[in-house]
Amino acid sequence: MKKIVFIILASCVLAKANAQTGIGTTSPVNKLEVVTTTADPASSGSAANGNLRLGLSSGVHVLDFGLSSSSNYAWLQARSKSAYGTTYNLALNPIGGLVGIGNNSPSSTLTVGNAAGTIAGELTLNPSSTQYEGGQINLKKSPLGSTADWIIDQYGTSLSDARLRIFNSLGESNGMAILENGNIGMGTLVPTVRLQVNGDIIANSIAGSSDLRYKTNIHTVENALNKVKALRGVYFNWNQKAFPSKDFTDKTELGFIAQEVEKVLPEVVIKDKTAEEYRSVKYDKVVALLVEAIKEQQKQIDSLTIKVNKLSKKRNR
Repeated sequence: MKKIVFIILASCVLAKANAQTGIGTTSPVNKLEVVTTTADPASSGSAANGNLRLGLSSGVHVLDFGLSSSSNYAWLQARSKSAYGTTYNLALNPIGGLVGIGNNSPSSTLTVGNAAGTIAGELTLNPSSTQYEGGQINLKKSPLGSTADWIIDQYGTSLSDARLRIFNSLGESNGMAILENGNIGMGTLVPTVRLQVNGDIIANSIAGSSDLRYKTNIHTVENALNKVKALRGVYFNWNQKAFPSKDFTDKTELGFIAQEVEKVLPEVVIKDKTAEEYRSVKYDKVVALLVEAIKEQQKQIDSLTIKVNKLSKKRNR
C-alpha cells in the first residue's frame, strides 16, 4: 500500500514539474504567469494596485510588483501595507554579491552596461530636493586614513555660476569647479579664465603656444631697455587677512605691482571679469622684453668698448 502511494505522489510531483500555472489566465506560457490590470505604483492609501505581492505573516512591510498603466515600464516598490506613501529601502544582494544592469557577468558591486558597448553603461542622476543642487554622487571616506567624504555634483544659484563641483565635506573651496563656459577653478568657485588657481602650482615645465604659424603682425620690441628701467621689482607679503579665500602664502614674495606694470607694459596685464577688475601679470611674457633689453644694453657696451680701445691706442702712441 505504501509503495502504491509513493508511486502516486511521485507521479504528481512529475506532473506539477511539467505544468504551466496561470493566475488570471487559462493559457499561461511560463511555469507561473500572473495576468491582471496594469497600474502605476500608488503613493497614498492602502488599496493594492500591483500585479504580485510578497508580504509578511505579521507586520507592515510588503514588496509589490507591477506593470505601469501610464507607460511601458515594470516596477518594484517596498512600502507599508497600510500606508502606500510610506516607503522602505529595496536592497539587492545586501549580504554580498555583484549586481549587473545590462550585464550578465558583473565585475563590481554594480556594473552597468556591457564591455562590447552594445548596451550603454549610462547613469542619469536627477536633481535633489535642495533648490540649487542637481544630481549628486557621494564618495564616503575610507575607514582608516581619510578625514572627509568627497562629493561630485551639479550646482548653481543662477546661470552665471552654474557649475560641476568636485569637493570634500570640509569645504567646497577644497576642490574643483567647472563652469558651463568651460572655465576651471581650483580653490575658487568663480574662475574668470580657462584655468584659475588660488594657491601655488608646481610643475616640471609650463609651455605656451608660440609657433610662427599662429602669429601675425610680428615686430621686434623697441626701447626695451627704457621699459625695463621703468619697471619696479618689489618684495611683498600677500594680504591674507583681506583675501582669505585666495589661499595666499605667508612667505615674503618677489614680483611686480600690476598697476605699475600696466603703465609700462599693458600687454602683459590682464583684468579678471569681476566688478573689482583685479589684475594679474603674465610674468613669462616679460622674458621677451628682458631679452631685447639685454641686447640693447650689449650694443651700448660694445660701442663703449670700441671707444675705450681707440682711446687706449692713442695713449700708447
